[in-house]
Amino acid sequence: MMEYSMYQPPTNEEIQGLKETTDLYKSNLFKFQIDELLSEVSIDFSKTTSLENILHKLKEIFENINDQPDLSITDVKSMLLKKHGIIIPFPDPQPSDDVKYKFGFKKPTAFYLVGSYPLKSVVRSRNGFNVDVVVIMPKDIFQEKDYMNYRYFYKRAYYLAILSATLQDKGLALNVNVEFGALLGDRRCPIILLKPLENNSDALDFTIRILPCIPMDLFSTQRLSPSRNNIRPQHFQDLGQISQQQSVDSLPPTPQYNSAILSDMYCVSHLNLLYKNSKDCLAFNDACKLAKVWLHQRGIGGDEDGWSGFNGFVWKMLMCYLLHGGGVNGGKKLANGYSSYQLIKGTMDFLANHDFIRNPVFMNKLEESEEFSEKSFTENFDVVFVDNSGKLNLFCGMTKTALEQIQHEARIAMEYFNENKADRFEALFLQNVNDIKLRYDNVAKITQIPTSYCNYTKSEKLDYHDPFIHFARTVPIQLKQGLTNRVNLITINYPQLPTWSTSSEPPSYSFSNLKLYIGFIFNPEQSNRLIDYGPSPEDETAASEFRKLWGKKAEVRRFKDGSILECVVWNVKGIEERCLIVSRIVQYLINLHYGIKGKGIQYFTGQLNEIVIPSTNIPKSIYNKNGIANGFRDVMQAYDKLVKQFMALENIPLRFSGIRAASPALRYTSIFIPQPLTLTTTNISHYIDPIEIIIQFEHSARWPDDLVAIQKMKIAFYIRLASELELQFPGTCVTVAADNSDTIISEAYMDILSDSRFTFRCRIHNEREITLLDRGIKDKKSNQLKKDMYTKALEREKRMFVEIPMHTLQIQTLCNKWPSLSLTIRLTKRWFSTHLLSDHVDEEWIECLSSQVYLEPCPWNRPGSGFVGFLRVLKLITSWDWNNEAMIVDLSEENKSSLKNNTYENNEDIKLRFKNLRASGGSCKYGLMFIGTTSGSAWGIDKPCKVVANRIKDLARSALLYADELIEKRENSEFKRLFVTPLSDYDVIIHLDPSQCTRYYQNIFVDTQYLAHNKKNMSSLKIYNIEDDDVVMRDVKMQDHEENLKKEKMAAMIGFDPVEYYLDELRKLYSDVALFFHDKHGGTIIGVVWIPTNFTPRPWKASTEINSILVSKIENLKDQKGSEHDTNSSNLQDQNIVLNTKAVVLEIERLGEGFVTGIEVRK
Repeated sequence: MMEYSMYQPPTNEEIQGLKETTDLYKSNLFKFQIDELLSEVSIDFSKTTSLENILHKLKEIFENINDQPDLSITDVKSMLLKKHGIIIPFPDPQPSDDVKYKFGFKKPTAFYLVGSYPLKSVVRSRNGFNVDVVVIMPKDIFQEKDYMNYRYFYKRAYYLAILSATLQDKGLALNVNVEFGALLGDRRCPIILLKPLENNSDALDFTIRILPCIPMDLFSTQRLSPSRNNIRPQHFQDLGQISQQQSVDSLPPTPQYNSAILSDMYCVSHLNLLYKNSKDCLAFNDACKLAKVWLHQRGIGGDEDGWSGFNGFVWKMLMCYLLHGGGVNGGKKLANGYSSYQLIKGTMDFLANHDFIRNPVFMNKLEESEEFSEKSFTENFDVVFVDNSGKLNLFCGMTKTALEQIQHEARIAMEYFNENKADRFEALFLQNVNDIKLRYDNVAKITQIPTSYCNYTKSEKLDYHDPFIHFARTVPIQLKQGLTNRVNLITINYPQLPTWSTSSEPPSYSFSNLKLYIGFIFNPEQSNRLIDYGPSPEDETAASEFRKLWGKKAEVRRFKDGSILECVVWNVKGIEERCLIVSRIVQYLINLHYGIKGKGIQYFTGQLNEIVIPSTNIPKSIYNKNGIANGFRDVMQAYDKLVKQFMALENIPLRFSGIRAASPALRYTSIFIPQPLTLTTTNISHYIDPIEIIIQFEHSARWPDDLVAIQKMKIAFYIRLASELELQFPGTCVTVAADNSDTIISEAYMDILSDSRFTFRCRIHNEREITLLDRGIKDKKSNQLKKDMYTKALEREKRMFVEIPMHTLQIQTLCNKWPSLSLTIRLTKRWFSTHLLSDHVDEEWIECLSSQVYLEPCPWNRPGSGFVGFLRVLKLITSWDWNNEAMIVDLSEENKSSLKNNTYENNEDIKLRFKNLRASGGSCKYGLMFIGTTSGSAWGIDKPCKVVANRIKDLARSALLYADELIEKRENSEFKRLFVTPLSDYDVIIHLDPSQCTRYYQNIFVDTQYLAHNKKNMSSLKIYNIEDDDVVMRDVKMQDHEENLKKEKMAAMIGFDPVEYYLDELRKLYSDVALFFHDKHGGTIIGVVWIPTNFTPRPWKASTEINSILVSKIENLKDQKGSEHDTNSSNLQDQNIVLNTKAVVLEIERLGEGFVTGIEVRK
């Protein structure tokens, strides 16, 4: 019976439930994820006993508090300081000691719980949660004109100080610590913070915030309209006189000041509105919780947000508005029956797409008065969202810059909500987006905020007394005028004011050493342009504004189309400098208009560019940096020219069906930009990197069916091609490298030094080889040894001739589409190399990994600079679940256009391959950092091993932490240390002679004296000068023996890296006992890590292949007192062996004689 019930078809109710879930949520999975998230972030209200007790005690304290007599300002300051040690948190500008009005105190008339706690929409965060308590100050302590000249805020601060004095006296009974804070970072509105002294029994981390407020009818709202001025400058000495004859009506309005008072007036009415909507809409609270999580992950609305003017409360009010309007033709955007998913998605859609600038939002369109008209709001606020009273702009603290940032995040969220092919729940709610080094393409840090500048006038000081706040609001406007469409987004980031002790002076932004960050998200199509076009000089007004913006940089030029325009031209050398144009504009404008320069501004973008450029001290004969200005254009042009030469060849048996690139240099991802080879009469001593290309002939039935014969045919073709290339294209030098062994796969190739002075290594691909290898594997007559050999050869053939050329084409396409991807890959390769990991991961694996942050950039935008692209690659390394999930990279972007069947099948094959790899070997030996592509290729199968994979993740994690430290605390110049590897974990360090390393010039910290020694040591490798044109012409007339000598000299250095040969030998001999690590790009050390299993004692056998030593001998050596052990004993213990590390080290030193300068044994 039980078994029958398990397999019963679903009931009608269950089917209806599933249908409702699909209608109300994106999917069943999405609903399950939402439910799980809500259960995690919600608090258990049954465990708030201690919190409730504190709240009841607070109410009792406030109801029994004693009134205070009216006193002068000097008396209240003195009384609180002497009796209670409290400094009144007066806002700036501080009140003068000669003010005529008195300060009084009477107990609160009412006590309310407001905010999320009474609505049960509280969300737990790392810092706990807030419980907001409003105390209503009585009317009796205020006068009719207290709304003017900060009088209300001074009396409010005094009232708060009396409350804090009372709470301090009762602090032990409440078991709380009393501090001051600024509500939403506004110093005009201090609040009291009560934090538990120790963890309470309910295990809840909370903070009680006490907010003094006033009755709604205390002041006339007409006098607090956005267009009214309520600060008279003559009352404050530091503001000075604006004009002696200036009338009150002509004074500039103070909308921020007025809104701060109105906020205190309407606090309780907002609670009532929210409570009503939460009762009418059952999913209202859950939607608010989801919204808070979304905001928190983006750094909006929390303690770290001093800039947005947006928070969970404003979100709730916006949702209330949409439950009653905001839809098409004045209808409702949301409905009370919506699910939490539909509510947050609908609100997000409105937030993302509504034009708040052109269409300000009014929750309740009352009879329009002149003081609170739409015009009054739009003229005095950047963004307008007026509450249900029609008086208070809930977006009063929001700038257009902040709105653009919030709408930018909302648009990304809507893309995730609407995406059907992938589950974006994690990107929406679980991932921390608020990481400044990963979030923006460029970041500027301002550490010295000016206290005076041309835009900060006396009129502006009335509403923005703190220059920090005014600077933060105006600097993005100034930068946007200069950057125009180079950037899609400019953002400002700074934290709210920190809390402070009741006995301390209140902090201010300008004197709190707070750092202001400016983030930029680029428009890739425009960010690197060289000219900023202005108006015609004939338009005098516009031209004057343009020259005012740009200062001396502005000039008038005639352009090719005949137009004469004001403009600014940015001269650059090379693509790396071109990527820094935005940073030059930002630093120039901030210096020009705000006087900030030097250490006052730090710009994070170009610090890593020098990592992929050889040292400036390198001789031009080795690497000519002048050619860097052209980027990869020279090598691509040389390749295209060579392809045309191949296609034009005559007198060859078969025509070419294709020439394919197979080199990082031809997909824009080589660490160093290839430069034309400069061959001089002096000694050549440096490594020449060959550029791999694949040659394929048209189909012919005349190719043999024998693999060995095919290799011989290839060599014959190489020789014929070499002869014809040199004959038909004078100036081309060709050498053929081949072996005489009869192998099924030959290592033969042809090196071409083209007339463009680039060296290409050509290999011939014949499709018949793959067919014959596959046939040999399936041949039942073949033994297992032969099948293994054929399998290995087939994998090599497919990798070299099929997968790498396809990979090259795909990466080349992506780099052309997203130019910063090239620098991202190059920096990532350099990082792996400098950490001695270049031989433990494939270049193609690094390229796929780097491409993934562009193809799947969520939860951020696609990177627009190599700097942020590189850091995101490190983040991806640390965050990806390598153990349980295969990374599938869509290099061809097929999934975005259409879900093709072959792509789906490849994805499934890749997943199955990953699963089988992880299952094989027992202890996750293979595929530890597996990456597959939608085209069917797979990388990271055999390497890295487990030890290396863990080290990669540890290094990436440390690099990100160090980058945080650099951005927050240190100097720009120290970014180079990201590429310095720690050596403490290596057991042995092999030191190499730099003068013997042909790639030493690529070292980050190159010492040029070794380059001179290098030339002397390579004195036998003299070649002829082909640098000058006249010498190139003579090359055609060379005698045969001279030509052969020249080829031999050149061929000797192409791909010649003695360190790699030495490492290959070490790995062949000692791969079972040690792992070897080296930076192939100029490294002068080899790190050695012993494999731990070789130190486990085991019985000696004649078949033992490692250099071993008896355990008993080791014990003798460790015994300092010298009691001799009998090494000839027949005891089994004496016959156990372990690795003889000392002997292995001596063998390694012997193998490197003349090349190894020393070996450092560390463990």
